[in-house]
Amino acid sequence: MKLRMHHRTRCLYKTARSSARSLGLACVVSASLLSACQTPPISDDAASQSATKAASPSTTLLVIDGKLTPAGTAIRDQGLVYYKRHQDAATFHAWLPLAEAGHAESQFNLGVLLQNSKEIPNDETAALGWHEKAAARGYSESNCHVGNLLRKLSRDSQSLARARNAYLRGADMGETICMHNAAAVLLAGEGGPRDAATGTMWLGKAAEAGLTESQLMLGNAHLHGNYGLNDHVKARYWLGKAADAGDMHAMHNLAVMHDEGLGGPKNVAAAAVLYRMAVDAGQGQSANNLGLFYRSGSGVKRDDAQAFALFTRAVELQNFDGSVNLGDMHFLGRGTKRDRATAAEHYRRAADNGVAWGDCRLAAMLRHGEGVKRDLKAAAAAEAKAQITLPKADCKTALSKLLK
Repeated sequence: MKLRMHHRTRCLYKTARSSARSLGLACVVSASLLSACQTPPISDDAASQSATKAASPSTTLLVIDGKLTPAGTAIRDQGLVYYKRHQDAATFHAWLPLAEAGHAESQFNLGVLLQNSKEIPNDETAALGWHEKAAARGYSESNCHVGNLLRKLSRDSQSLARARNAYLRGADMGETICMHNAAAVLLAGEGGPRDAATGTMWLGKAAEAGLTESQLMLGNAHLHGNYGLNDHVKARYWLGKAADAGDMHAMHNLAVMHDEGLGGPKNVAAAAVLYRMAVDAGQGQSANNLGLFYRSGSGVKRDDAQAFALFTRAVELQNFDGSVNLGDMHFLGRGTKRDRATAAEHYRRAADNGVAWGDCRLAAMLRHGEGVKRDLKAAAAAEAKAQITLPKADCKTALSKLLK
């Protein structure tokens, strides 16, 4: 099972998220500046006046026992004004004395700026230092950054072990993102022994807390029997949660479950609806599967033109099963003009992109000279390649007899 890596986008408050795929571990980077989240908002003018009245940071206590003094609060608020104006350099220099004086939230914020700013040079090593300081002072979210930065900056065993421990600390402190990341490294056996029991425990907690990526991962684990989990009813439940949150991969897998009657009643109409939603979100395999529905009239009214359009969309979305099906449509003249030469081009494209059925179709065409020049040697080579993954496939029968 391929896990996915996710990252939060830069924003002021702890809300916005976006995702990106990387390697095999699911890790989420929070990039939210939290300064002034604990106090009522103030106007730019009020903050400026307050900061002006405050004494110089070099002569005034800014932080006592980890908490801001009134002078420190004024400087923090002025930094927030700069941040709202996208003046990251001024923000950084405003909050630097607070971070140096031991204010954990400011240390966290400097770490985020050093990771994400478009104005000041990014320095992930320095960012790691500030996040480690914040984490040491009990700032829970910095643990997630510490783990991610350690994994990014070095892949040696010591760094990976430290990253794993950072995720676990954050998870113990209630950080949902750290729960997910801890689950990912535990299940992958990164930074220490593989621990499926503890990993699935944290994955479940993150899913219950509403993290879509965890819900998807947990649903897929139950669907495919990974990590000792194998409950199709639970797979439907968690994939449904992730699908409701807009995850196109959850929509697709839930559609497959409805289509095949896994974890509940078979319902091809519901599967068709879910496939359509996933296609609209950009899921290529769903486009191919929904095209098959329209070609056969399963769950929808049979419509060759719709099928052809969906197979085309699948290929646009880099799903090359759609190329095989486009080839079939051209070969038979369904939804488009009959054109066996074009069919061969689609089969070849599928084959070139690792789809064994493309090789199998080409083998049959080459053997019988259907739309291409007859070439028994090339046919045998294509058949041998196809049968590495499709050992029982019929790649010898003429497509004019095989396809309907």
